[in-house]
Amino acid sequence: MTAASKDQHSVTLPEGVSLQRVARVLLDAWEAGSHQWTGTPLQLREGPKPAPSAPAPQDALDLFRLPHERQVDDRLVGGMAMLTYVKGRNTEDVDLLLSVAALAKIPELKIEEQNDFFARGKFRSIRVDLLLTANPLFKIVAEKFATTHRFAEWEMPTASIEGLIALKLYVLPSLYRQFDMDRAAIYENDITMLIARHSPKLEPLTALASQYAEPGDKKELPKIISECCERAKRLQQRAGR
Repeated sequence: MTAASKDQHSVTLPEGVSLQRVARVLLDAWEAGSHQWTGTPLQLREGPKPAPSAPAPQDALDLFRLPHERQVDDRLVGGMAMLTYVKGRNTEDVDLLLSVAALAKIPELKIEEQNDFFARGKFRSIRVDLLLTANPLFKIVAEKFATTHRFAEWEMPTASIEGLIALKLYVLPSLYRQFDMDRAAIYENDITMLIARHSPKLEPLTALASQYAEPGDKKELPKIISECCERAKRLQQRAGR
């Protein structure tokens, strides 16, 4: 499935932009990170924690270059993929969708946590979150809901608008259960913005996510989509669309 056409004048990562912009996005997020805040209640209670190292621009470039040169079959997802469709969305890491076999071709990516469907690690100074195609929904997104985004250096396989919505819709109920309200709010807003700007067909995506969701989560998905649609409608009305 191909993505809807993009408005290149109102996205952070338009077609043809250099990967240097990706490095700038990561550095901007690091500079605004909570480790920069002083005198917060958490710091006063627990003391300051070591600040994470700043993401090096060359590391970000190499993270994209090495998989391209090694013909790794991966997809850009998460916040960085969102920035090919929207503007101003903050993200501190790079999210990739790939198989375990593909991951093995990037030994420079040091895995810190991993389970059947997710992994987290670092590529030098860059934080990387991984979605693994051992999950059947992730595999479908990789195969059927992908497009390409043309950077100045080369084209990067990227999740389509529909693919991003399916992934976020699938993950959201687990964020609610974990009381991870910060990430849940970001994911809800991502879905809302994609609906408001691109008006994708939502029924097939809800059905797809429901097919692979936990039994207790299935009833939540139509509610999530309905609430996001209502917010998207208000945004469209206020923008005169």
